[in-house]
Amino acid sequence: MAKRTANQPIRVLVADDSRTQCELLVGLLQAAGMIVAGTANSGHEAVAAVQRLRPDVIAMDINMPGMDGYTATRQIMQSCPTPIVLISSISDAHQRTVAALAAGALTVIRKPGGGSDPEQVADRAHFITTMRLMADVLVVTRYPERQQNADSAADHNLLELQRMVDPVARAKPARISTQVPQILAIAASTGGPAAVQTVLSGLNSTFPLPILLAQHIARGFIGPLVEWLNTTIALPVHVIQPNERLLPGHVYLAPDDQHMSVIIRDYAANRPIRAEDRYCPSADILFETVAAVYGPQAIGLILTGMGNDGARGLYKLRMAGGHTLAQDESSCVIYGMPRAAVEFGAVERVAGLAELAQVLHELVGSAG
Repeated sequence: MAKRTANQPIRVLVADDSRTQCELLVGLLQAAGMIVAGTANSGHEAVAAVQRLRPDVIAMDINMPGMDGYTATRQIMQSCPTPIVLISSISDAHQRTVAALAAGALTVIRKPGGGSDPEQVADRAHFITTMRLMADVLVVTRYPERQQNADSAADHNLLELQRMVDPVARAKPARISTQVPQILAIAASTGGPAAVQTVLSGLNSTFPLPILLAQHIARGFIGPLVEWLNTTIALPVHVIQPNERLLPGHVYLAPDDQHMSVIIRDYAANRPIRAEDRYCPSADILFETVAAVYGPQAIGLILTGMGNDGARGLYKLRMAGGHTLAQDESSCVIYGMPRAAVEFGAVERVAGLAELAQVLHELVGSAG
C-alpha cells in the first residue's frame, strides 16, 4: 500500500454491524475532514473491502456476526496489512479484543457515543485523534515498523523533560549494578499487548523476580488483558490489590484509573488517577518509585508506545544504579516511548523484541 502524502486526506474503512453506530462514526470522521472510503457490517465484508479499497486506517468493531473483528484483524494483517483501531464497548471487553491487539491491531478505544455528557464528548475527540495518528503507522504482518512523528507533542515534552534535568548530572556515567536484581518493571503503550506477551512468554516459569507492568489501555480492558496473558504465558498474571505482597515470578497490573507504585520493598500500592495526569497507569510513577525503593537491585524495561511516558522515571532508575532496557526501533509498533527514553539518556541497553527475554535472563543469572 502506497504511503499517504501529507496533503492527502485520510481514507477510513468503518467496520461495525450496528447501523446507528456506523452512521455516528462516519459522521464524526467526515466532520473531521477524513474520507470514509467504505463501510462493512461483518468481518468478511471488512476483509474484502480492505483488498478493494486500500484504506489508510480501519475502525473495527470487535463483535460482528459471522467473522468477528478478531478473525478479521488476523486475516487483514496476513493479506493486506493496514492500521487497525479496535472500537469496543466496555461490555464487549473480552480476551478476543486483546488477542486482536496481539494479531496486529494497533490499539483499542471505547466506542464513542452521541451524547452530550463530558465523557462521551471526550470519547469522540479521542476517537478522531486516534484515527489521525494511527493512519500514518507503517504496519507489517505482526510487528509493524516505526511511525515517524506520530505525536509531535512528545518531542516538545521530551525537550521540557531534558531542561528539567541538570546537564552535568545527565552527563554522569550511570553506575553498572553488580547486585542481584530483585524486581522487574515494564512499561508499554500502543502495540504493547503483543510486545509484552512476547517478552513474558520468553521467561520460564522459574523466573525469580516479581514483574510490575504499566500498560496503557482503554478503561475496561485490563481484565481481558490479564485473562489473555494467563492463557498464553507460563507466569501467573494478576490485577494488583492494595498493598499486595509481591511474589517471585508473578506479573502485576494496576486496575482501571489507578497508578501502580512501590512504597516499601516487596509490596505494591495503587494510587488514584488525578485530573492532570497525562497517562494512566503512569510509567514514570512506576519507574520512579521502583528506583527509590530498589535502586541498583531493579531492572526497568520500556517497550513500544506513543509519547514519552517513562523517560524521566527510567532515567531516575538508571541513576540509582539499576539496569535499564528499551525495545529497539525496528521491532516497535511506535518508537515513541523507547525513543524518548534513549534520547533522555535513560537507557543502558537497547535490544530487539525477540532478544529481550534472553537479556533479562542474563541479567538475573549473571548478576552478583
